[in-house]
Amino acid sequence: MNLIKKLTLVLLATLSIPQIASAAYPDDLSDVIFIESPDVKNWPITTQLTVTAGGGNITMDYDKKNSWPISSRLGRCCVANAWGIIMINGIPHAGTWEYLRPGQTVKKETAFGGCCHFRGPIGNFNRVNGEVYGFMVSGVARDNLDGNNIRERSNVIVFRWGVGTIGSIDTIGNETASVPAPSPAIQLLFED
Repeated sequence: MNLIKKLTLVLLATLSIPQIASAAYPDDLSDVIFIESPDVKNWPITTQLTVTAGGGNITMDYDKKNSWPISSRLGRCCVANAWGIIMINGIPHAGTWEYLRPGQTVKKETAFGGCCHFRGPIGNFNRVNGEVYGFMVSGVARDNLDGNNIRERSNVIVFRWGVGTIGSIDTIGNETASVPAPSPAIQLLFED
């Protein structure tokens, strides 16, 4: 591919990045409505999360999965809650959708969306291919009337369903930083 075509692709990709990011997803948690435990957004970020989806599963890997203390909830032992951030009428809402046991990082895709796992107003949202969602894990925050096992959380992964991770909000230490995924157009510059 000649240099002019490559530069044109890079320019088009660069011009579209801010529009996609601002229209699709917030770049921090300040305007996110937390349905449960609103103070979670201010908990320190002590673990980095990675998210993949496929084969009917969502994998949320984080390095504190075996070190956060156990909280006994509803007759089972849990160390964390999985969170989702969903846009509803242009407003981001965050809610828990699953508990995570010690060492557990995998949940069924069917639990993310549809009925029953999220609370209202997210409760009945349906996953849509191509839509952008946020994923986060925290110490146990859902229905935790007897106190939290730990007041810590992960960064937020910005995830386009059917594509994968497209960025991250926050880093360890609560420093807000939106990190976009590298553009395939940029990689063309390095090809012959």
